[in-house]
Amino acid sequence: MGRRRCPAVRERDPQARGVPRSVLTVAVLVAATAVVLGVLLARAGMNAQGPDAIGIAEGQLAPDFTIVDVNGTAWNLAAHRGQVVLIDFMGVRCESCEREMASDALQSVFNRHAVHGLAFLSIDVGGALGTESGLEAWRFMQGFPPGGTRQWGPAEWPIALDLPRVQTTYQATAFPTKYLLDRTGHIVWKHEGIVTEADLDARIQALLV
Repeated sequence: MGRRRCPAVRERDPQARGVPRSVLTVAVLVAATAVVLGVLLARAGMNAQGPDAIGIAEGQLAPDFTIVDVNGTAWNLAAHRGQVVLIDFMGVRCESCEREMASDALQSVFNRHAVHGLAFLSIDVGGALGTESGLEAWRFMQGFPPGGTRQWGPAEWPIALDLPRVQTTYQATAFPTKYLLDRTGHIVWKHEGIVTEADLDARIQALLV
């Protein structure tokens, strides 16, 4: 694919198993109510105001998530409190993502500041711009775009396939998209498109002091 700009089980009758339909109806209603309540509470948290308001706007606390990287390691955002975190939504078939990696800007900034408390996470969004292959995502981070030879130096941070759809929570629709979080987990910067090394380095240095 070229780069772009991602046996049936028969249900038994409940009464045949000795479970009254009225009981099942109540159970379904309770479960549905719980789901609706959970959604409402989540939305309330996203719309709340104040320093601990959860959301995706600058100044808000970034929504927590857990995702498994291509090496099988669980990566949890809340566990990285105390570090400056860059979340990178990208795709291995995204031409802009490829150009960004080929510039070595991300690799240079990460290598310079990782020892001071900087964490990166790349999330491949799948679909036409990404991949469903963990191996292909891993090779991209090693410098090999799909079907190509090595074009850049290896990246030393994890990449994960977006199976839990973190992209949807963060409303990332253009790629690459980056969220930069301070040590308390609050969003300080959102950027769509290719970043320059100088700009990213200056923003990260300001958070690491």
